[in-house]
This record gives sequence, C-alpha cells and structure tokens, in this order.
Amino acid sequence: MNNLWKIYEKEPLEFINSLIHVPSMQRLKDTGMNCGVEYTAFDFFSNIVPYSRYQHSIGVALIVYHFSHDFRQTVAGLLHDRATPVFAHTIDFYHQDHLKQESTELDTKKVIEKDTLLVSLLHKYHLTIEDVCNYHLYPLADNESPKLSADRLEYTLGNMYSYGFCDLEMI
Repeated sequence: MNNLWKIYEKEPLEFINSLIHVPSMQRLKDTGMNCGVEYTAFDFFSNIVPYSRYQHSIGVALIVYHFSHDFRQTVAGLLHDRATPVFAHTIDFYHQDHLKQESTELDTKKVIEKDTLLVSLLHKYHLTIEDVCNYHLYPLADNESPKLSADRLEYTLGNMYSYGFCDLEMI
C-alpha cells in the first residue's frame, strides 16, 4: 500500500511522518479495512494484499494535502479512523447506523484527547483538537455518498489494489 502513497503525493511530508508514529496511530496497523472478512476462510480473501486503517489513513491525508496544502484538513483526514474498532463498520449495525456508517467515529475526539503525545504534536503544528477531530467539516476529506472525497477515493483505489483488480500502473 505504501506504493499508493507515492501516487497520492510525490514527496513524504514531515508533519504526517511525526504524527503517524504516535502509539494511538500505530494501533491502526492491526485494524483491517475489510471489517474482518480478511480473517475468514473465503478463498477470495486468502490472497489479498493486506490493507489496514493505518495505510488508508495516511493515504487519505496525502490526497487531502495534495489538493489543499492545508494542515487542518490533512490532519483531520489522517485522524478520521483513529477511533475505529477492530472490526470497523460492523459496530454500525449495533448502533443502528449501518446506512451512514458514522458510529465508528463517535469517539474520535475522546481518543485524540487521551493521547498526550498526539495532542502535543498538534500544538506544535498550531492545531487544536477541534480543528482535527471531525473530518466531516472538510468536504475534500469527506462528502456524503455519492459525492467524491479523499476518504472514498483512497479506499476505492486501496481496495482495487488490495483485491488485485488493478496494478499500480493502472491506478
């Protein structure tokens, strides 16, 4: 998936690099993008390229930055899945939110507030928790379906690559 990042933004971004190394972001490395189906016995999922919320979040941030060069929007895009549980949107059914699929984001602000290292890095970049805890504020980062957004574009391209539907050249 890191190969996709080079498509989204040519140069690595130091401020993103510093934010992705905080422990709360590292947790997303073990949270898959496919709500757990990658752990099933279905043959289709046995050979997919692993694709995590961590990789997706970085991709969203890079796309947002590429088009906006705005720190607030970029970091909001980076942190948008910060509170996502292990099996992701399956929790939306429990919260009766399976159509909008926003309940996974309910605790984003709380999770950010508890991460003192992340909060100190936000301050270093002159950002507040309010600036970055709700990526819905930024239409480039998130838009209602069927409108395009960095989030939707990134997971579409990421899934196409992960599932083997497209190679990097085609993407």
